[in-house]
Parts: sequence; C-alpha cells; structure tokens
Amino acid sequence: MYTIAVKIDGIESRRRSAGLLHVLIGFFMIFHASNYYHITNYKNFWPVAFVLLVASFSLFYGFFRRKIDLLAKYNFRLRLVQFICFVFLGILMINAGTSSAYLSVFIFALLCFILLFSERRIFKEADLTLDENGVSVPGYYKDTLVKWEELSEVIVREDFVTLFHIKEKYIQFQVTQDLSTLEVAKMNAFCKEKIQQQALNPKA
Repeated sequence: MYTIAVKIDGIESRRRSAGLLHVLIGFFMIFHASNYYHITNYKNFWPVAFVLLVASFSLFYGFFRRKIDLLAKYNFRLRLVQFICFVFLGILMINAGTSSAYLSVFIFALLCFILLFSERRIFKEADLTLDENGVSVPGYYKDTLVKWEELSEVIVREDFVTLFHIKEKYIQFQVTQDLSTLEVAKMNAFCKEKIQQQALNPKA
C-alpha cells in the first residue's frame, strides 16, 4: 500500500471560513443570550454569563485563529463547547416558556454539531491511498474508493497524481509531500500492474 499527501481543491478556503464561522456563532450567542436575559426579566444572570464567556472565546478564536492556532488543534474542542452551549441555552428557553425563541437556538446547535465533524476532516492531511482494492480518493466528508477496473491509467509524478477513468474522465490532485524518484517509479509500477491484472482478469 502507498500513501500520498495531496491537496483537495477548495479546502484552503474552507479552512479560512472556519474562523469566520466562529465569529458569526459568537455574535449569535450574544444575541440569543441577551434575548433569554430579556425574557426572564433580567433575573438569570449566571447562565447568561456562561454563554457570554463562550461567545467571547469564540470571537477571540475566530479573529486570531491563524495566529494562535494555525494547526487548528483547539477547533474541535471549541465547536463541542459551542454545541453544548446552544443546547443548554435552548433548554433554558424551553423552560422559560418561549417555544418560538428556542427553535433558532437549536438550529445553531445542529450547525455546530455538523461542523464538529466536517471541520475535523478538513484540518487533517488529505491522503490518497493506493492498495489492492484500488485508489482511495480523499474528500470533504469521506474517502471514495475508485476500483482498478474503473481506471485506464494512473500517473504519479512529483507534483501531481492523475487518475484516468475508463469513461474518458480524469481526476488530478496536487502532491503536497516530497516524493523521491524511486517512490514515484514504484507507485507507477504498482498502478500499472494492478490495472493490467484487471484487464486480463476482469472478475478478479
């Protein structure tokens, strides 16, 4: 099995947008916390203080993520806290008898829950894998296996990997790791062997 670190188109823009989403979520936390504080006639301060504290961390992290956490080590943890915070605030609003106000709070809780897993993947290295079953292509949410019988050729170079589909389509990935000439030769030989085996034995 061979593994190649590659770049997925658009992943950098998604990484940059993560900081913006933290800022937006922080502002919406402040808005909903203020709304709850108003609904309860300014009596329940400590729950609001907790939400405002999480909102402050979200805003700070969103504005300065690229400086303080370039590798996004704390991104997942903060998303989890945001999710818990919105669920907590939603339950408080239900208990306060505001059936119409909690709906948007739970929508943001759902958004944070989705971001928990989608962002966790985009901040990991994207690896393209060559093995006995085929080529495992990285994606935003999961890897996709392209079987050898679906490919007419695979070309590995130091800068790009190109998969040619039997239906005259192709997929190309930019390589983000240093590959030696020997590694490139071995991978090309491996791919050629697997494709030829499938051509000779279609049911293998």
